[in-house]
Amino acid sequence: MPPYPKRLIEVDLPIKRISAHARREKSIRHGHISTLHIWWARRPLAACRAVLCAALWPDPADELCPQSFRETAARLMHEFAFTAAEERGVADLCHPYTWGKLSALRQAQGKLLRQPGGQLDPANPDHLNFLRYLLLDFIADFSNWDASTEPHYLATARALTQAAHEALGGAPGTRPLVVDPFAGGGAIPLEALRVGADAFASDLNPVAVLLNKVVLEYIPKYGQRLADEVRKWGQWVKEEAEKELAEFYPKDPDGATPIAYLWARTIKCEGPGCGAEVPLMRSLWLAKKKNRSVALRIKINRDGQDIQDNDDPVHPVKIDFEIIKDIKAEDVGEGTVRRGSATCPVCGFTTPVASVRRQLSKRRGGAADARLFAVVTTRPGQKGRFYRLPTERDLEAVRKAAVELEQRQAAHTGLLSLVPDEKLDIRGIRHNWAMIYGMDSWGEMFTPRQSLALATLSRLTSSVGKNLLEEQDHEFASALQSCLALAVNRCADKCASLVVWNVFGEKVEHVFSRQAIPMVWDFADGNPLSDIGWSGACEWVRKVIKSNASARLNIGNAECASATAHPLPDDAANAFITDPPYYDAVAYAYLSDFFYVWLRRSLVNLSNNLFSNGAVPKDDEIVVDRPHKLSNSTKDIVFYERELTKAFVEGRRVLAPDGIGTIVFASKTTASWEAILQAVIDAGWTITGSWPIDTEMAARVAAQGQARLASSIHLVCR
Repeated sequence: MPPYPKRLIEVDLPIKRISAHARREKSIRHGHISTLHIWWARRPLAACRAVLCAALWPDPADELCPQSFRETAARLMHEFAFTAAEERGVADLCHPYTWGKLSALRQAQGKLLRQPGGQLDPANPDHLNFLRYLLLDFIADFSNWDASTEPHYLATARALTQAAHEALGGAPGTRPLVVDPFAGGGAIPLEALRVGADAFASDLNPVAVLLNKVVLEYIPKYGQRLADEVRKWGQWVKEEAEKELAEFYPKDPDGATPIAYLWARTIKCEGPGCGAEVPLMRSLWLAKKKNRSVALRIKINRDGQDIQDNDDPVHPVKIDFEIIKDIKAEDVGEGTVRRGSATCPVCGFTTPVASVRRQLSKRRGGAADARLFAVVTTRPGQKGRFYRLPTERDLEAVRKAAVELEQRQAAHTGLLSLVPDEKLDIRGIRHNWAMIYGMDSWGEMFTPRQSLALATLSRLTSSVGKNLLEEQDHEFASALQSCLALAVNRCADKCASLVVWNVFGEKVEHVFSRQAIPMVWDFADGNPLSDIGWSGACEWVRKVIKSNASARLNIGNAECASATAHPLPDDAANAFITDPPYYDAVAYAYLSDFFYVWLRRSLVNLSNNLFSNGAVPKDDEIVVDRPHKLSNSTKDIVFYERELTKAFVEGRRVLAPDGIGTIVFASKTTASWEAILQAVIDAGWTITGSWPIDTEMAARVAAQGQARLASSIHLVCR
């Protein structure tokens, strides 16, 4: 093989500054693709953007660097120096290191360049070194979230990518192709488009493929038009849903709007002679802020009278509540659940965890007959959240919703069940604890009213596509329907019986607060008709579309394919940059079934085959399933290494001989490090560089009592 010029990433990388931007990005919400839809273990866009630029651009100080790239890079950076002096928006994004170099370049007035023609003196190493580190400083600044849509940064980066591609032998007018066979949430291929390359993203998981289609194909093609239609048709879905669902989420007589209903699963106390219905609650707090506190106080009642004991086993007492405000922490009682065991407030008996599981398993998790213990509302013209006890009106609405769901299910004639009846895969039990408590189908993770609401939103989303086919082209109808389907999934993530109420933020959390499906004793049921429901979900999706549309991206390509059988021909790619699964860190397929079952219903009329199967493919997913007595999975470390090696061999096949590879990896265990490095070596790659980039927020890294990962390693390969 002939010698090749080194890329910048094989020489140096300003990892400290890139890491700072990557950490900061974790706290950015509006417009970021992480808010489009849940995906686990996303790479920060800052790190992806920096690595892509440094991998695609040659090092001008390398003796084999094409002279044409040096000349073009020098001209572009000279122009950028004067742009920075004239444009405040650009200047504000320049780090002092960069500003110093740009100032020197402006003051030189071409002295760094050989006149005429603005060419660098190839005999002067200082000139080439200066250009090398100016490009690296530019990359560091460009990794800033605020620079990701700044027109001058975008134009300069894309011009450098084009110049590098053509200087390295690419046909004039074509762009370098970046391939990512483990595309996941789409961070790497999105940033490939942003820096001026073409992107081919593939994944075995249909949920990931849909996300990539929205980000790489639909948003670049339709841009602001798509954002506008999401707002328009999102409003139509809301109005139609309100017609069908308003009676099941009634406003209070005083005009207050319930935004969340707080429920607790229950068990029967197994204490001798007790039999009280015990609400399972982690805590009695409702709001716990520095200057605001609201909590529950348990009241033991029989026939409406307070009592101190329960001597009469024939008439078990009832556990009621009252709401108290401005209370000190020491005056708030304990919850009823601790480590899965439940302590009865009436008799003090602790029902062991095995009995709690047995009781809940008989009732499929106990969500359908959980107890409503508080309602959170907002009031017109007043700030904050307000708390009240449930009324008969609230309970009647819940009962009516259950009856309505039964009637709709009886009348339903579609290809798929109204509520997801797809079974949970027992092999994912380590990542889906709900199975231990009797939930064996995805629909059982939702209360009847939640199921009714989500089924309604899903059906209306499907009807939007049908309506649009009469007035729009098929692809645009698919694009819009897909975006609305992602909004349905955002609602499902907040409208399930596995969501907690955040007493510090006074908000509904979501199912996937961690990379697993937890079991939750007391849960928050968000109102899908309120601002935090469907309207909020559509707005998050719209903002992502708007933000990325402003970057004016090229159109990429996303396909469903296995990394071990890549659809591209030999030598097709200029860069192979990917973030493969990490051993047993995330069970992507088992977790994404939660969303897949609703996408099947929202997109049932689309012609693509992404959601034609009953579940996300699992047999070929390259992960390790840790042993469990209930699981029959055979995906051990041998399987992981073998299949990952196949994927990396395919990566070498589709990459051009002079192309570059970058493999991102992060792990807390030496076993997974050894596995992936062995796969890289066995596949025939040569590692030419390695860079750690911090990708986690400092608060997360410093979490007490937990082993946290701070950095992701970027292996540079040839």
